[in-house]
Amino acid sequence: MSAALLAALQLIHGDDKWMALIYFWSAVLMALTPVIIFGGIGAWIARKYLRERKLREEERGAGR
Repeated sequence: MSAALLAALQLIHGDDKWMALIYFWSAVLMALTPVIIFGGIGAWIARKYLRERKLREEERGAGR
């Protein structure tokens, strides 16, 4: 964008605190969403793995 267009947009919109707050929280949400999703998937896989390992150990113990 040209400097003149940026200056014109700044004059029109000014310093809007509410818009800055909305941009801040949208950035936080965009940053946390993949962390929560992939963290949840990782925790789900880890629980399934540990549960399966526990069942295998119990089967080995019962088979002796």
